Amino acid sequence: MTLSDAMEMYVKTIHRLELKHGSASVSAIAEAMDVKAPSVTVALRKLAELDMVDYERYKTVNLTETGRRIALELEKTYRVLKEFFMLLGIDEEIAEQDACKIEHMINPQTFERILVFVESSKK
Repeated sequence: MTLSDAMEMYVKTIHRLELKHGSASVSAIAEAMDVKAPSVTVALRKLAELDMVDYERYKTVNLTETGRRIALELEKTYRVLKEFFMLLGIDEEIAEQDACKIEHMINPQTFERILVFVESSKK
């Protein structure tokens, strides 16, 4: 199953809010992503159809196991890419921005090579 970049960002945002607060709300997601609440509602309905979130109107939002797995994969990709860019001497702020953009489109084979490189540089 392939999610759009926007849907992936919703999954990541919900995951981060869950880690911080135990769950997410439409308003918290909207604030974190700088979007309007109706846009969040539309996205949550779609994510619920895909079994990524448990969502009921006027209640808190939580990722399902599937949603959580995807969020963890995205977070790992982001962390590894950011670390890779910083190893190249790129400023942390730019590394964060680029990692956030690239995490959504990187080919798995390319990511695996970067992961091996980053892990080997730690030794």
